[in-house]
Amino acid sequence: MPAQPTSDSSVNEQLEAVQDQFILEWGRMSSNWGINRTMAQIHALLLVSASPLSMDQIIDRLMISRGNASMNLRDLIDWGVIQRFRQPGQRKDTYECRGDVLEMFARVVRERKRREIDPTVGALKECIASAPDRSASKEAEHLSDRLESLLEVFTIIDKVFQQVFVTDASFRDTIKMFKG
Repeated sequence: MPAQPTSDSSVNEQLEAVQDQFILEWGRMSSNWGINRTMAQIHALLLVSASPLSMDQIIDRLMISRGNASMNLRDLIDWGVIQRFRQPGQRKDTYECRGDVLEMFARVVRERKRREIDPTVGALKECIASAPDRSASKEAEHLSDRLESLLEVFTIIDKVFQQVFVTDASFRDTIKMFKG
């Protein structure tokens, strides 16, 4: 039996349903990683939209406030995963995802490292420098052992990061290696 032709409205409804499912999941997953759910949902919407969207379109689609949209769009621009521009002859800014998915992932990893891992490494080094001599007590020895072990783990993470994520090209080379 031949496939029935589908109407444009049917295809649009199906597309929107799948987009909505993805947007909800991206927001849920990202919030588990400590990323603002609304920011993740805006990112997801822009990621799966074939055309740039205005702030009004984003607000209407996600049913969020203008202030919430504005703040989260600014953060996404700061992270380098979306860009804002104005079409010639238009008065409103539009937003779209920058680059491809691999570039976006590498940017997010770089930003997370800068915001989370680097300050933690700094704090660990300060704690180690301020800790009492390990020979002062069993507790001092335990503290030094644990802090130094954590610093070692973060040092390994940093070395992996430097190998894989230092540039988009190095990340792409790593991906190609795993793809075969």
